[in-house]
Formats: sequence, structure tokens, C-alpha cells
Amino acid sequence: MIKDLWLVLPLRAVVFQTLLLLISIAIESLVLQRLLNISRKTATEYSATLNLLSTFVGWLCFFVIEAITRRFFETQLIRYIFFDRFVSPNILSYLQNILYFFAIRSFIILLDFSVELIGLDFLLNFFAEPNEEIKHLISSPEAKLTQTKKNRHQKYREINLNKIKFRAIFWANFSSNILISALIIALT
Repeated sequence: MIKDLWLVLPLRAVVFQTLLLLISIAIESLVLQRLLNISRKTATEYSATLNLLSTFVGWLCFFVIEAITRRFFETQLIRYIFFDRFVSPNILSYLQNILYFFAIRSFIILLDFSVELIGLDFLLNFFAEPNEEIKHLISSPEAKLTQTKKNRHQKYREINLNKIKFRAIFWANFSSNILISALIIALT
């Protein structure tokens, strides 16, 4: 029974996902460290937390999409996730496979970016201890006033802070996803 367990469990997908997570965490922590001006330890903690969160949300989306799609797309999606390839008996379906690959990768990249951007803001404002290292990244309590009571400096600081966070997450996600997409294409 235990000998046949590898036939049922998607061990290849689990190992591949773990490898991609480790690569993504390493790359994104370097980018976050440089762009957010924080220590390596803090950048690695944030990167690991954000990547695990986005992976969790990604798998939830996968199971929801898998449950609501038609049988053909369901089979294609499951084959791609678990076996890294689609069904391709002829050249026309080979072109379809390329289209499916780019559609799925684009969806994953946009989902990762959105989840990590929201997650970073949530992490900084609600879970992080406001120490000197990340004090420049946290919205000040004065910035949470209503729009009419904010002065120009507070509005500018809040807009600038959001731009810094957006740029950091964008470049972290872009660099890690480009490398991961290249690895997937090279291994397929």
C-alpha cells in the first residue's frame, strides 16, 4: 500500500512547488531588502510570509476553478499543475498549450502580485512591531484621519509610501516570476 502511495500523491508537484517557493523567497527578499531599506532577516521573513500566503491563495483559486470548469479545461489544468504539461497530440494543440501556459502564468503572476501587495500592507500595518527599522514603511496614525482633515504633507507621505510598497512588490514579483517562468520553460 505504501509502495503505491507515490502514484496517488502529486509528490513531483509538491517538490517542484517547494523548490519554486525557495527560489522565489530568496529573490524577493533581496529585492525587498534593497527597495524597502530593511534588514536581510526582516526582508526574508516578509518574503516568506507573503509567498506562503500567495501560494495558499493560489491553491485555493486552483481548487475553486477546478470545481467550476468544464471537464476538458479541468483535465488540462490538472495535467498542467501536476505534470507540467498539457495534452498535445498534434501541432494545433501544441499552439493551444502555449496559449494555456501563458494564460495560466499571467493569472498566477497577477494573483501573486495582488495578494503580496495587499499582504505587505496588512503585514506592516497590523502585525509588525513599529520599530525603527520599518517605521518609515508604516502609515502614521495621523494618516488614518478622514480625507478632509489630512494636510498636504500627510497626503503626499501616504501616496509616496504606497508607491514605494507598490514598486518593491512589483519588482520582487517580476524578477522572481521571470526566473520561475524561464525555469518552467527550460524544464518542460
